[in-house]
Amino acid sequence: MRVVQTTLTEAEHKMLEEYAKGNSKTIKEVLREAIKSTVEGCVNSDDPLFTQLPSVKRTGKQENISEEHDRYLYSETV
Repeated sequence: MRVVQTTLTEAEHKMLEEYAKGNSKTIKEVLREAIKSTVEGCVNSDDPLFTQLPSVKRTGKQENISEEHDRYLYSETV
């Protein structure tokens, strides 16, 4: 699990709290449902970006990545 934080105005929090209580749910449950309904259908589950393994040749921190990022991303010989 990952933790996501955000800030709400007092009015937004009150509205969220009242909605959760009115539906016998926790704020956490309401927020998870809202996130799912917002992004559902937006991600193509067949997209190779989400289904294929990474294609990196090596791992580790690159010292000059801000200067050489194009070479690292597009070069055949990294």
